[in-house]
Amino acid sequence: MVTSAHTDDSEDELFNLLRFTTTCLALGIPKEKVAGDFRHSLEDFRQRGVLPLEELAQLRATTDGGAKEHPAQWAEGFAAGYLAAWAAATLRVLDTRGVSFGQDKHLFRPLNLCTDADLLTRFLDRAVTATHAADLVAGEPSLREPDGS
Repeated sequence: MVTSAHTDDSEDELFNLLRFTTTCLALGIPKEKVAGDFRHSLEDFRQRGVLPLEELAQLRATTDGGAKEHPAQWAEGFAAGYLAAWAAATLRVLDTRGVSFGQDKHLFRPLNLCTDADLLTRFLDRAVTATHAADLVAGEPSLREPDGS
């Protein structure tokens, strides 16, 4: 549950980012540099739970140059690609560390179909220290197959 203090802090952080970004642009810092810093900060907010993925995608759709004609479709594609990339990164970390994940449908499929960016972030964090594939999903009932397996 989000408390009002957390919400106020989040709004302050987002406002401070906006103020910082506009100040940098006003000072003549190249817009490419400012845009990169802005995107990095938005991603940090997303990883810390300050900014939901859907809002991150909408912000990116309205601030990235290529999304002006169809921002809703761009945001949807961005979110889908984002989730796929986090799932792939998790598998890559496990593979690089030699943790057998294989094509076990009870773990592989739900990971690749996961639509919760915060959950995928937890998985990626766990992949760094997991010694078995089961360590990745321990305590996460949302990954069980619909039939309960």
